[in-house]
Amino acid sequence: MRSTCRVCGSSDLELILDLGRQPLAGGFLPDSADAKMKEKKHPLPIHFCNECGLVQTLYVVPADVLFTNYCFSSSTIPYLVEHFENYGKWIVDKLKPQTVIEFGCNDGILLSPLKDMGVTVIGIDISENITEMARAKGLNVKTGFFNQETAEQIKSEVGEVDVITGSNCFPHNDDLGEILKATHSLLNKNGHLCLEVMYARSLNDTWQWDSMYHEHLNYFCLLTLENLFNRHGLHTVHAEIVPMHAGSLRIIAAVNPDEEASESVLKLMAEEHEQKLISKETWLKFGVGVNRQIEITKVTLKNLSKNARIWGYGAAGRATMWVNACDMDYLEFIVDSSPLRSGRLMPGTHTPIVYPEALKINPPDYIFVPAWNYIDIIMEKESWYKGIWCVPVPELKFL
Repeated sequence: MRSTCRVCGSSDLELILDLGRQPLAGGFLPDSADAKMKEKKHPLPIHFCNECGLVQTLYVVPADVLFTNYCFSSSTIPYLVEHFENYGKWIVDKLKPQTVIEFGCNDGILLSPLKDMGVTVIGIDISENITEMARAKGLNVKTGFFNQETAEQIKSEVGEVDVITGSNCFPHNDDLGEILKATHSLLNKNGHLCLEVMYARSLNDTWQWDSMYHEHLNYFCLLTLENLFNRHGLHTVHAEIVPMHAGSLRIIAAVNPDEEASESVLKLMAEEHEQKLISKETWLKFGVGVNRQIEITKVTLKNLSKNARIWGYGAAGRATMWVNACDMDYLEFIVDSSPLRSGRLMPGTHTPIVYPEALKINPPDYIFVPAWNYIDIIMEKESWYKGIWCVPVPELKFL
């Protein structure tokens, strides 16, 4: 486990939330006794840096364990397909790049629309099975880490580039400096880094502890990101909040020191100061609220399960956190449309994951939705269901 902050190197770190030993959020198991026996749980403490304000997970599971055989293909989710098509247009309209490099590119969900718009694209992702999917689409995608070595390889192919981007993957990394050094060496003198990251402000506003799992090592606000960038020759020139993952921060950082920050950056930083997002008291209060939220959900649904049948809907990382933190071994099934998950078992509780069609065979009394950020889409899709929906965030509700 780390003993220093990933942004500033300080050892002045304070525990704000301890989620105990948890299985890997994406560790969906084949239905076999051997897989169940070999499953491991890992500590999951969340700390706050008293020096720079970064909220972070200090316990690091090796990236090859987490991502080599990954069970998340972005293109299976229509909402994400639409998001990345729009994001590609946004990048082209705002920055007009000729070359875009994406690290953590998954199955090419962003690279494909960029390529269709005439941009030269190269992707990098550590997941072997996912990069095979991307290459099957005719995309230039490399399997591995984005570091200075791969940056030099890319530079030898296409020279210095206009834009480097990563969506909801930058915070997954233990060595943030290595990525930023690679970025700085690969971008041209007027190049830009575009990132989408889960936003610490959104987490705090709606008690989103359920996205705090082993993949996600860092929880950034703009102030902590800017602190990190300044240490590596970058600075933020644009910032905005987007609805992805129930509230993400989208930024553009520049290499050119003469490029000025827009009003959007100054405004958001001022708001973060006002909301005390880099204050220890804010995050200690968050920890207390999260523990209360978990306990309420745990007791309420456990009592319901004594006289009612309950299923879950949405086998994502959030689901792993909820079913394990609340000991939901009473769930009969969890519904998910992804072929990478359906037919497998949930981490920890080993609840069977089934396709949505299974719901109509023998509908339960209640459906618990850990994918609460998609509740409107899910309820519209399953409008035939006449039972009761249950969402846990920002507070436990029955619909």
